[in-house]
Amino acid sequence: MEKLFTLRNVRVQPRGRCILAIEELNLPDNQHISIIGPNGAGKSTLLRALLGLHGAGVQLRGEAVVSKLKKGQVAWVGQHGQYNLPLTVTEYVQLGCAHHAGWFRPVKAPLPQLKELLEVFDLCDLADQRIGSLSGGEQQRANVVRALLQNASVLLLDEPCNHLDIRHQHRLMDYLRQNHDRFAVVMVLHDLSMAANYSDFVVLINEGQIVAAGTPHDVMQTQLLSEVYQWPIRRMDEDGKIYFRMDQAA
Repeated sequence: MEKLFTLRNVRVQPRGRCILAIEELNLPDNQHISIIGPNGAGKSTLLRALLGLHGAGVQLRGEAVVSKLKKGQVAWVGQHGQYNLPLTVTEYVQLGCAHHAGWFRPVKAPLPQLKELLEVFDLCDLADQRIGSLSGGEQQRANVVRALLQNASVLLLDEPCNHLDIRHQHRLMDYLRQNHDRFAVVMVLHDLSMAANYSDFVVLINEGQIVAAGTPHDVMQTQLLSEVYQWPIRRMDEDGKIYFRMDQAA
């Protein structure tokens, strides 16, 4: 198995409180990877650790992750974008092209790619509006387009479906799957059904510890999920899709 990220002895202890402790974790390359777990489990902390923000111990394709970041090979979509900028939607998304030149340099995306992404994510009619005037879901879609225009080989997405309606959630996931040969994806997801249907590899985390990592079939067992989420969870298979529902507590 080709390795995308390798983590060794990664610990995050703000003010002496351990919120992430990983002895060893290997994430496979050329796959779509989801990080799942309850609130406060350490999902976002783990994703930020992949950026090398919590010290050494992280390699990306056999090299220190910092060197890959400097080359623009990793694109990031966080939970909270920076939208208080005097930019139109078109200008904002093209910041992804300015990775090597620095912010606010006049670097433009190739027009065909820009038009395609604005169309895919329903932003064409908003292209000339100020990014700060958009709704939360519209801003999130623009944030995703900005990251995609970086043309990085790795995408790190922290709750990318945040603020998106159902149609745009699935449109985003479909686009990522259809372009699996262009980039690897590591994303934090809350929706278990989404994680099961759109992931090749799943990392289940709780209380800063890796509970399980592997295929959705191996990791997303109802008994294990119910124990981690502390709530009864039922799995349903329908028309080739997997759905999870939270049952009423006993």
